[in-house]
Amino acid sequence: MSTVKNYTTCKGTNRAGSPCGLRPIPGGTVCAWHGGKAPQVKAAAERRLLAAQITADATAVLAHEGLEPVEDPLGELGKLASSAQAMMHALGARVNELNDVEHFDLKSTPQLRVVVELYERAMDRTHRLLDSLVKHGYAERQVALAESEALLVAGVIRRVLAGLGLTKAQVEQAQVLLAEEFRALEGATK
Repeated sequence: MSTVKNYTTCKGTNRAGSPCGLRPIPGGTVCAWHGGKAPQVKAAAERRLLAAQITADATAVLAHEGLEPVEDPLGELGKLASSAQAMMHALGARVNELNDVEHFDLKSTPQLRVVVELYERAMDRTHRLLDSLVKHGYAERQVALAESEALLVAGVIRRVLAGLGLTKAQVEQAQVLLAEEFRALEGATK
């Protein structure tokens, strides 16, 4: 899947003001006659092609098969934020492998490497998603769900203990043991 917009015709115009009609250079928006041979235009086209290739590779790695309706949009936003964060970390690792984060074009002008630009975009995307989660009360929702689940479990335990016909001392002992086990479980998850 390529993110490069494939222009079928050059965006330049002829002397009469009509569209050029020639094919643009690969990854570019103009033909060789309308600036496609210029070093900066070639460099931009190469960056777009490389960005499209890196994005396609990452998308292939992160792609999931099968589509289902979104039943929990906030939960899915959380998963999307996790994926964006994973992409950011993967691109960050590639940036860390670079010897130089910039290179020089034919006019000795410093240019950032494509992977650095993609990393910066991934950081921005991750920030926006995480900010959206905070604004929509994702953490509070998770706490409310955990509390709701805890109340359900406590209710089940009470009904089971009541259904066993235990003496008052046995019920008290069971409650002490349950409390100890839940504290141990809480300590193990931290």
